[in-house]
Amino acid sequence: MLQGLFESGNPAAARELFNKMQVKGQVPNICTYRILFHGMCKNYQCSDALAHFRSLGNKESMEDVWLYNILIDGCSKCGNPSLAMDLFDELLLKGLKPDVRTYTVMISVYCEEGLLGKCKELLRKMEENGCLLNSVTYNVLVRELLKKNEFQEAEIYLEEMVNRGFMPDHATFENLLPRIPNVGKDSRLRTIILKLTS
Repeated sequence: MLQGLFESGNPAAARELFNKMQVKGQVPNICTYRILFHGMCKNYQCSDALAHFRSLGNKESMEDVWLYNILIDGCSKCGNPSLAMDLFDELLLKGLKPDVRTYTVMISVYCEEGLLGKCKELLRKMEENGCLLNSVTYNVLVRELLKKNEFQEAEIYLEEMVNRGFMPDHATFENLLPRIPNVGKDSRLRTIILKLTS
């Protein structure tokens, strides 16, 4: 029901229901908190979600990668990349193991902030930890590199992406196609784009 209220665009009613549940003595479990924080972040209430998360203290039950993913992604989408980076550092300090979603969001944050060195370091750590890039990670990485005019890096990851059987999504293609006239006729990027579109 909580999720349904958030999905129907009624975050105030969802939060009211959550409060009523607690008043009636129902103790929220980790799944309830995931739904609550996800709904709040999706409705641009990231500061409130984070404040609520902090109010729970250092309960071991709150040491959950999914919760951190929700909050990191929410802070990123709400325009607070420094807070997303702080949460990522906190996750690591608590000994939690990032998953592919955590890495993907942080790759996006680092690229958007122009921290390409940190992005490359994170990609290395991701590989060391046995966490493979998936289609979403590749698309985010290629798209962000293209936005920063890092064409050579974008070429490398686009080629790797295609060789691993992943295809660019619509948003990545939108970033690729305008660049065809700007790259040389013998460019790897041009070759890859033409191969994908033919």
